[in-house]
Amino acid sequence: MSILTPERWRALAPLLDEALELDDAARRSWLGELRASRPELAAELDSLLASREQASRERFLADEVSPAPPPPEPSSLAGQTIGAYTLLEPIGQGGMGSVWLAQRSDGRFEGRMAVKLLNASLVGRAGEARFRREGSILARLTHPNIAHLVDAGVSVSGQPYIVLEHVDGEPIDRYCDARRLAVRERLRLFLDVCTAVARAHANLVVHRDIKPSNVLVARDGRVKLLDFGIAKLLEEESAEAKASALTREGGRVLTPEYAAPEQLTGDAVTTATDIHALGTLLYLLLTGQHPAARPGSNPALLLKAIVEVDPRRPSETVTEPAAEARASTLGGLRRQLRRDLDTILAKALKKVPSERYPSVEALAADVRHFLADEPIAARPDTLGYRTSKFVRRHRAGVLAGLIAAAAALIGSAAIVWQAREARRQRDEARAQVLRADAVKDFLGFLLSAAAAAGRKYSAEELLDQGEIMIDRQFAGDDRLRAEMLTVVGRQHMTAERFDKGIEVLRRAGALAREAGDPALTAQAQSLLAVGTLAAGGETRDAQATIGRALADLPNEPRYASIRAECLVQRAAFGYFTDDGEAMIRDASEAIALLDASAVPNPSVRIDAQSSLAYGYYLTRQNAKAERAYADVLSNLERAGRGRTTQVSENLNNWALIHFSGDIRKAEPLMRRCVELRRSIEGDAIAPSALFNYAGVLHRLGRFGEAEGLFRESIRIAEARKSLRNEVDAMLELTDTYTESGDLPAARKELDLVSERAKQLAPNPLTDALLAYSRGFLAMARGEREKARDELADSVRLFEVAKARFAQTVFASVALARAETALRNWDAAEARSRDALALAASLVEKDSPSYLTGHALAALGEAQLARGDPAAAETLRSARGQLEQTLGPTHPASVRVRRLTEEAANRAPRS
Repeated sequence: MSILTPERWRALAPLLDEALELDDAARRSWLGELRASRPELAAELDSLLASREQASRERFLADEVSPAPPPPEPSSLAGQTIGAYTLLEPIGQGGMGSVWLAQRSDGRFEGRMAVKLLNASLVGRAGEARFRREGSILARLTHPNIAHLVDAGVSVSGQPYIVLEHVDGEPIDRYCDARRLAVRERLRLFLDVCTAVARAHANLVVHRDIKPSNVLVARDGRVKLLDFGIAKLLEEESAEAKASALTREGGRVLTPEYAAPEQLTGDAVTTATDIHALGTLLYLLLTGQHPAARPGSNPALLLKAIVEVDPRRPSETVTEPAAEARASTLGGLRRQLRRDLDTILAKALKKVPSERYPSVEALAADVRHFLADEPIAARPDTLGYRTSKFVRRHRAGVLAGLIAAAAALIGSAAIVWQAREARRQRDEARAQVLRADAVKDFLGFLLSAAAAAGRKYSAEELLDQGEIMIDRQFAGDDRLRAEMLTVVGRQHMTAERFDKGIEVLRRAGALAREAGDPALTAQAQSLLAVGTLAAGGETRDAQATIGRALADLPNEPRYASIRAECLVQRAAFGYFTDDGEAMIRDASEAIALLDASAVPNPSVRIDAQSSLAYGYYLTRQNAKAERAYADVLSNLERAGRGRTTQVSENLNNWALIHFSGDIRKAEPLMRRCVELRRSIEGDAIAPSALFNYAGVLHRLGRFGEAEGLFRESIRIAEARKSLRNEVDAMLELTDTYTESGDLPAARKELDLVSERAKQLAPNPLTDALLAYSRGFLAMARGEREKARDELADSVRLFEVAKARFAQTVFASVALARAETALRNWDAAEARSRDALALAASLVEKDSPSYLTGHALAALGEAQLARGDPAAAETLRSARGQLEQTLGPTHPASVRVRRLTEEAANRAPRS
C-alpha cells in the first residue's frame, strides 16, 4: 500500500466506513460497483481492506506486543561466523532481516552481542541503503539509554551486518506489568526513554518507530532504546529526499498502531512524530490500553481513529485489572491520572504536530513537575491549581501549620507566601518551556528552511543560519539568546572554527551580562578565553577574560558546577601554554568542587580528568598520564560516550605522550582517533586529528601515507578558513617531501606556505618552523652555508618562542649536521649535546626515545667525521634507541647502523 496523502485519506475515509459496515457478500457487490465508477479509489480501498484481513490473521495488537517469530530455518545460520562474531541463536526476525545473539570469537574480548543481518533479498536495493543508514545513525548516537553500535561490516558472502550491544531485558510494558510497578515508577522509567529520544533529536535524528518492543528494560532496571532501522536524519532532509526510495521504504515498514497521524497520511515527519509515539507509549504504560483502541475495534478502525479521533482521557479508560497491575485501586488510579496526566497525554497526542509539546525535553519537564507535585506547563495557571500543588508538595508542613494556626492573619500570610512560591515555580517552568521551544525551532529550521533550497548544507552553514534565526526570534530575551548563542559558539569551537566561535561567544557573553546571569556570563567568557588562545591570541588577554568570569561568579554552592567548568576551561590553557603545573592545579580544584557539590556533573568531571592527564604529560609524569587517560576512556565508555569526539580527543592526547619517546606506540592510538572521528564526522573531520596522525606516520618513515593525510588536512583547514592549521600542515608536508627525497615538491610547497604564512599575525613559532623547513631543504640540496644560517635562525626563534617539543630537537639535530658538513666540529658537538639535553627533558628518565636516538646519531656523526674514537660507542647507543622506537627498517635506523659499522672498522684494534 502506498503512503496516503491527506486529500486521498479524506476521500477514502467515508468509503472505508461504509465498507466496514457491510457483510462479506454485500461488500463484494458494493466494491464491484465502486470499481466500475471510481477504479482508483477502489484499488486503494481493496489494499486497506486486505491489510485489515492480514492484520486480523496476525492478531494485530493482541497482547500489545508479540515476540518476533523465529526465522524459517534457524539451524542454517547457527554456529556460522560473521566477521569476528559466531552466531548462537535467533532473537528477532522481520522483513528487513534477522537479529542473532552472537559471541565474540576472535579472542580480543569476551561478550555477547546482537548481530543484525540484512535479508539477502534486499542486498543492493533500498533496503540495504536503509540498513546502512541505521549503522550510520547509531554511530553518532552514544547514550546510556541507547543500545550502542559495536561494529559493522559485510560478510564474506556479501551480506551486510551491524553488531549492537545485546540487551538482556523485556519490553518496557511487560517489565512494568510483571513487577506491578506503580504509576510513579513507570513515569521514572518513561523519563529515561525521553532522555534517549532527546539525545537522538539533539543529533538531528528522528526515530519514527518508538513502541514497547523497541524499548527494553534490562535486568538491572536500565532502559535501552533499540532499532533505528527507519530513523531519519533531519540534516539530510531535502525536497528530493522526500520522494526517495529510502523514505518510501521507511514509510512501509513503520508499525501502524504506534504511528503518528502524519505518518499514516504522508505528511512531513518531524521530532513531533516521536513525541506522539512517546505519548502513545506512556498512555499504554499508565492504562494498559492503546489510546485509539475502542471495544470491538478492528485494525482499520484503529488506524482511522489515530488519524481522526481524539483519545479518551486515561482516567476514564482504566479498569480494575489495570489498577491492580499498577499496585493501586481503580479509584486510586483514576485520581492519579486525573487532571495533570490526562492533560500531559492529551497534549502529547494532539493530531496536529504543532499543537503537541514543542520538544521531548518539554514533555519530560512536565512529567518531572508532576512527580515533584509542581505545576505543569500544559495546564492553565490558576491560583487554585497552584495552591493545590503547593499543598500536595508540602503536606506535612501545611498540616502542622493548620494545627498551629490560631489566627486568620497567619493563614493569610501562608497563602500569600504560597502564591509567591507558586509564581516562582511557574516562571521557572515557563523558562524551561521557552528553552525547549528554542531547541524545537532550531531543529525545525534544519528540517524546513535548510531543506527548502533542495541541497545539502554544511554544519557551518546551518549554524550560521541558526544564529540568524536566534537573533530574530528571541530579540526580546537576552538570556535565551545568550544561552542559544553559547551553544552555537561551543559547536564552532569544537569544529575548530575558532574565529567564528570567538565572534559568537563574545556576543553571548555581552547578552548574558545584560541579562544579569552570572553563571551564563562565566560560561560564555571561559569558552571565549580558550577560543582566544586556540586562535593564536595572547595568553595575557585570555587569562584576564577567564579571571573576570571567575571573579564575577558568586561563591555560592549553587554555582559550584559552573565554577568547576570555568576552572576546567582555564586548565585547558595548558594545551596552548604548556603549563602543566597550572593544569594539574586547576583540574584538581575542579574535581574537588564537583566531589563536594550536591549536584554531580559527570561531563565536567571527565573534562577535568582529561586536563589532569594532560598536565601529567606536560610535567613528564608519563606513567601517571597513561593511567589517567586509561581511566578517562573507561569513564567515557561507562557513561555511554564510547563513540564520541571526546574519546578521539583523549586518544589524540594519550598518543602525544609517545610523540617524544617510543613513537610506534603513538601510531595505534592516533589511528583509532582518526577512525573514530571519521565515523562520527565523515568529511567534516577536524584537520588537527589528521595533522597529528600524519605527523606520526612522517616520523615513522611512512611518507606516502603521511602525504595523503597532510593534503586532506590542508584541504579541510582551507575550507574552514583555519589558516593556522593550514600553514602548520603545509610546513610539515614540506619537510615530508624533503625527507623522502622529493625536493622539487618540497620547493613548491615551501613557496606556497611562505606566502600563506604572511597572512598570519607575527609569531616567532611560525617563523621558527619556516626557517627550519628552509634550512632542512637547503641541507638536502647541498647548500650547506645557507642551511646552517637558516637552521641557526630556527633554533634561536624556537628559544624566543619558549617552544620545547619534537621539532625543536630536530632543529638542533639538523643544525649539528650542517655544522658537521662545514667541518665545524666543536659547534656540531655543542648543538648535538643541546639536542640531547632537550630530548631528555621531553621524556621520563631512562625512557627510550627516538629523539634521543637522532641526537646521539648527530653527535656520533660529528665525532666520526673528526676521527674521535668515541664515535663507535655513541653510534651504538643511537642505534639502540632508534631501532627500539622506530624499528630496524626505518631509514634513520638503517643509516646509523651503516655509520656504526664504519666507526667500528675505523676503531683501533688491540
